[in-house]
Amino acid sequence: MTDSAPWTETAMLEAAARAIGKIDARGLVGLSRITYAEIEAMALTLVSLGVRPIPPGDDRPDHSSYASVRKGADQ
Repeated sequence: MTDSAPWTETAMLEAAARAIGKIDARGLVGLSRITYAEIEAMALTLVSLGVRPIPPGDDRPDHSSYASVRKGADQ
């Protein structure tokens, strides 16, 4: 993450929303125009919504209340 001062909730959500707006409006071209700050804001927004980070190479933890339903579908 950046070394700057921590994001305010409003600034984080606005930056994340602007990034999503670029993708929604321009597709892959919009995706290529997202800044590192917007990527950081999207990641922090996901974390603030409860998405747990999975380190590279680790298995996916299953913390879903629908775990048993999904496991049956995966087989």
